[in-house]
Amino acid sequence: MLGAEGSGMRQLTGKTCDELVRLPMKGAVESLNVSVASGICLYEALRQREQRA
Repeated sequence: MLGAEGSGMRQLTGKTCDELVRLPMKGAVESLNVSVASGICLYEALRQREQRA
């Protein structure tokens, strides 16, 4: 489940999720589109799994 910036997702939808995450933003970047944000999340999940192996 991916939510929009600002308001994100509906409160009830968020309550059904196992975990909620946010991407820290530094510098001049104000927001990311959903495809870029999901790619960053998937990359980080894979990176962390490879470190544990």
